[in-house]
Amino acid sequence: MKLYWSWGGTAGKPMGMSLADEFAKNGAPQVLVWLERHGIDFTAVGIVLGITLLGALTRPWGQTVPRWVPGLRGRRIPRWLLLAPGWASAVALAPYGSLGLAVMVTGGLSHANTAGFSPVVFVIGFLNFFSIGVSLGVCSLSYQRRTKPVSFG
Repeated sequence: MKLYWSWGGTAGKPMGMSLADEFAKNGAPQVLVWLERHGIDFTAVGIVLGITLLGALTRPWGQTVPRWVPGLRGRRIPRWLLLAPGWASAVALAPYGSLGLAVMVTGGLSHANTAGFSPVVFVIGFLNFFSIGVSLGVCSLSYQRRTKPVSFG
């Protein structure tokens, strides 16, 4: 949705609103303002990283560096390198999304506190945070179990 907006889409947001201008006005780091002005939303970058992490947690290349990577091919990837961001993201995103959805369901989201955005924007956003958080939790648990060191004795 935010990628759609950064490419000029307007559905769901207030008329004439520029996310880059809002970021600048609210003191966002210049790199975020620059990205937004160039059609790259930082949350879209975050979701691409999250999807890549999901792939690494579920595919063989998340355990061993693929052969096409020069200098590192075939090396084992330390478990913590995927488990740390996987669990941290799951613990942060799933509750954030579920709390946001709970606020909406209980009527806590009103026109006064949406800054002119359509409520659908919040439904999409909170569902996405919740679903990627739960997915990362499930995949992190699976990866943790599959890569558990074998103990003898």
